[in-house]
Amino acid sequence: MSMPSGRDEQQPVICVFCGAQPGNSPEYIAAARALAHELHAANAKLVYGGGTKGLMGEVAKTLVSLSGPSAVHGFIPKALVAHYPDADVSRQAESKAQEDGKQPERMLAPGSSPAEGEYGRITIVDSMHERKQKMAEEILAGGPGSGFVALPGGYGTLEEVAEVVTWNQLGIHDRGIVLLNVNGFWDGLVTWIEMAAQRGFVGQANKGIMVECKEVEEVIGVLKAYKPSGGRLNLSWGSK
Repeated sequence: MSMPSGRDEQQPVICVFCGAQPGNSPEYIAAARALAHELHAANAKLVYGGGTKGLMGEVAKTLVSLSGPSAVHGFIPKALVAHYPDADVSRQAESKAQEDGKQPERMLAPGSSPAEGEYGRITIVDSMHERKQKMAEEILAGGPGSGFVALPGGYGTLEEVAEVVTWNQLGIHDRGIVLLNVNGFWDGLVTWIEMAAQRGFVGQANKGIMVECKEVEEVIGVLKAYKPSGGRLNLSWGSK
């Protein structure tokens, strides 16, 4: 993967995978807000899926309110733009960028429109694959303590965190991965990892690639202290 230039190498960049729904208990929204406060306290930047609803929107807008729009960068496939409240603004920005021969990227700054500024900078991409690649590149270019965090979510969240765990195992990256287990939401996944290790499908050295945290306050410390597993493959993947 190529790495974007011009980033402060000392500032941690944290990718949060989470649901585009709020869940049916207020504890999930509370955890998203609390995580944003932890990111602010750590002077960390947020990378996320660019949504404005559910836990996605909550963690993004909370951090923007604390640290400003430059602290948040969202990536959203253009096919999903219509599902979010700022869809019209996004389409206008994308159309204008294409007319100018530029990439469809926009800085959401306070005052430019009611929707702009609330969720940080949004980059419109072509596909889900490109979205995940761009988010990973931001993390790889970040400073110490950069990594991935999974809040509660659905199929998409599960797929995203499973992919970065696999990439870690294969040696594509060595960044920390935290499973934020809010009130037992991820208990089934934690149990599955242990079972897969016991039955020989996950190496004992690799079952700790993803670290479970039950409290939001633990996340930043775990990412800063993260050590790559001794069971990872030392493969060469080139520059992409």
